[in-house]
Amino acid sequence: MAPGMGALLVGLLLVAFNLRASIAAVSPVLPEIRADLGLSAVAAGLLTTLPVLCFAVLAPAAAWFGRRVGLDRAILIACLVIAIGTILRVLGGPATLLAVTVLVGAAMTVGNVLGPVVIKRDFAARAGVATGAFTALLILGAGAAAALTAPIAGISNWRIGLAIWALLALAAAVVWQRATHRRRRQAVPDATPAPTSASGLWRSGIAWCLALLMGFQAAAYYIVTAWLPTLLVDVAGADLEAAGVGQAIFQVMGIAGSLLISAVIRTRPSQSWLAWATAAGWAVLPIGLLVWPAAWPVWTFVGGVAQGAGIALPLTLIVLRARDSVAANGLSAMTQLVGYLIGAGGPLAAGLLYEVTGSWFTPTAVIAGLSVAMGVAGAIAGRPVTVGAERP
Repeated sequence: MAPGMGALLVGLLLVAFNLRASIAAVSPVLPEIRADLGLSAVAAGLLTTLPVLCFAVLAPAAAWFGRRVGLDRAILIACLVIAIGTILRVLGGPATLLAVTVLVGAAMTVGNVLGPVVIKRDFAARAGVATGAFTALLILGAGAAAALTAPIAGISNWRIGLAIWALLALAAAVVWQRATHRRRRQAVPDATPAPTSASGLWRSGIAWCLALLMGFQAAAYYIVTAWLPTLLVDVAGADLEAAGVGQAIFQVMGIAGSLLISAVIRTRPSQSWLAWATAAGWAVLPIGLLVWPAAWPVWTFVGGVAQGAGIALPLTLIVLRARDSVAANGLSAMTQLVGYLIGAGGPLAAGLLYEVTGSWFTPTAVIAGLSVAMGVAGAIAGRPVTVGAERP
């Protein structure tokens, strides 16, 4: 690893930690927020839905921003906006909270899109390890915020419980600025080939399959995140405390899944086998709940590992499939635009299916179907073909 690259990787991982933390911090104190600000159920739902919509809709703008001001500066600005926005959103009423949530979501979108581009630029030789660590820190940030915000709010109030996460975003900005400044001072080159145009990505079958892989896993993830506790109570007969444990298992084991991807993704030229393995792991959760609901701790454990692998796999494939950092920029934007648009509708669709059928069988079967779709899309996206070198 070239001089200064270790510090750059640490900075990137701190950035990743902050790309979900401020969002995940909301749910544990949402009852207090609603009581204090008089938020309707719709407005409360928007607090967690708006950032996901930003991830999709603003992905092309984030890619453009990275090209316009440069990767290093764009990510630094994003960290500063997350820090400032995390404080500003708690200083006013409902309108301020919702408006600044969009601002924070936009800044996180910049990190989502440009993180894989930095890995392609600086860590291409160790893309699996870097992307696995990036994904693991992203999951860890969300888990830490979900676990610690309520206790912090309990000894103060919900505003401090949310605002305190600005400190970590500010720390990420400081470390990132120092690392990138050192990189520029040491004149570490951007060792990519002559830039390619990203305009042809929308005609690439590989790019579309990668985007669909991202979308199918995002839909399954958000469905399970939203409805797993209810599923465990209604289908498996768990009490609320046990259902919360199941949700925690599902989320925490995602770290293991992301690191597992980083360990094995380079063992073969093609990653198609890994897509099928990840899809099979995902299918264990819904099928297990339908066939043997009493064994739900096993199903949530396996499903948690699979969901971490499912997040890490498309992010790593962005790096592996892109010919250079320019193509990675466009591919990351396309993948996240399509992926998060599909994913954002997952929980609503599952809820509507439950309302229409009066049973969790159909929504659970949909998760199983999404698992199969992940395998198909991932098998194609996992072929050792470089986007940017394909024939148009």
